[in-house]
Parts: sequence; structure tokens; C-alpha cells
Amino acid sequence: MNKNKLEALLSLLDDPDKEIYRSVEKELIELAVSAIPQLEDFWLESKSPLFQERLEMVINKIQFKTVKKELVAWSSAKNPNLIDGAILVNKSYNPNLLIDPIRKSIQKIKDDVSLELNDNLTALEKIKILNHFFYNIYNYQALSPNQPTNWDGDISTVLSQKHGNYIIIAIIYAGIAQELNIPVYGINLPDSVILCYKDELAAKSNMENTKSILFYINPIDKGTVFGQKDLQQIIKAKNIANKAQFYKLASNTSMIKRLVQHEINVYKKLNLNSFIPNFKELFRSI
Repeated sequence: MNKNKLEALLSLLDDPDKEIYRSVEKELIELAVSAIPQLEDFWLESKSPLFQERLEMVINKIQFKTVKKELVAWSSAKNPNLIDGAILVNKSYNPNLLIDPIRKSIQKIKDDVSLELNDNLTALEKIKILNHFFYNIYNYQALSPNQPTNWDGDISTVLSQKHGNYIIIAIIYAGIAQELNIPVYGINLPDSVILCYKDELAAKSNMENTKSILFYINPIDKGTVFGQKDLQQIIKAKNIANKAQFYKLASNTSMIKRLVQHEINVYKKLNLNSFIPNFKELFRSI
């Protein structure tokens, strides 16, 4: 959009006629995210509180539209990266999120774990090493679901605070494992996040096959390992139907959808309703 047209549109942004405002806003939010610095200059130059308020909304919508597009592209990838997915969810309500510190924190854990890994280790030995660093050295832990906060799903805050909700803890754990070529994935168990270790040789023909799972992992109990019979007992204790899907691998996309749904639930509890429409739009787009 050329400068003259942009200035003409912005001159109508604080028009008292709401129809004119909506028409102008609709056109402005189609701008690329690269236009935001220019819009911020107009915001600084303005003396109109209404103009500034409406321009802030336009900028927020441009930023959200951009993140939503990135998340759609992420979910369409063949092997979407869990950490990147969590970053995009965080970025959807914190557009100025700094990615580099997040990646450095993840890399530090990966570097420490990788020093202890080798091809001769069994699956259980690899998980034991990962658990040692993740829970004992770095002290990650899940917060009680009875004490929801508006930050316990932010990967940036969780990495600095070393604790967060059970879903983001599982995502970080599995994400680190996958980046280390340790085949840890989620499973679709309601109201819980259980992970599993995939036997890559058995899973080549069918990723959904329960025979491809060597064992299960509880990421909120310091990575405790257990078998299918134990999972059956967990399902029985939950008093829910024992469905085959509860034993199967979940895609990384479904893990991120669960994070978004958790955010919706938490923000409802905290009465932070202005964020919920964007979360719902993200959920539908993945």
C-alpha cells in the first residue's frame, strides 16, 4: 500500500461513523506485519486518544493474523516441531516475544543430555538420562491445576520459572526428546498428558499401531515409566470408557491444540475474556 493511500485510510480511523471505521479497519488489517513500524509512527504523532486506541487494535489484529498464518503453516508440515508450535501459541498473545532466549534454554538442556547419550543405550536408559537432567538438574515441575495462572502455558515464562501447567511441561519434555532423536510423543488421554516411547522399527508401517509403543511416561511425575497394564488402571480410575485411541500416539499438532484449549479454559476461569476469541480462532485453524 502506498503512503498516500495509507494516510488517507488512517485519516478516517477515528471517524465517528462506525461503518466507516469498520471499513477502514478491514482494509488496514490486511497490511503485512512489516508495516507495523510505520503504523507505530502514526500512533506516536497522533493527539487523538480514539485514533491511538483504534490503531492499537489494528496493529494487534495484524500481528495475530500473521501468527495464525504461521501456525497454520506449522500444522501443515510433515513433522511439525513441538517447541516451535508452543512458541507460536505464546507469540499469539505476546507478539514481541523474544525467540532467541527460548531456543538457547532448550539448546542448553539438549547439549547437556546429548553428552550422555550414545547408540548403545536402551530406550529406558535414554529416558533415565533425560529425566535426570530435566527434573533433577533443571528442576522442571508441573503446577497444580487448581492454581491456574495466565502465564503457566507460556513457554518463555515456563523456561525461566522452571514450572508450568502439565501440558506445556509435557510439550517441552517431548519436544526436547524429539530434537535429540529420542522418539517420545503424546497420547490422547482426556484430562491427562501421558507420553510414550515409540519403537521406531515396529512403527515404520503404522504410526498409530499400539504395538509400536515400548512404554509410557508420566511427565508430571518426574518421567516415571510404566506399561500398558498400568495405563489401563489409570483409565479405569478415571471412570471413562476404555477406548483403543487412548493407547495410541498423538500427533504434535494435537498436543499444541490441547495447549490452546487449556489456555481457553484457564482464561475463562480468570475472567480474561478478551483473549478467548483469538484462542478459539487459533484452535479452529490448527
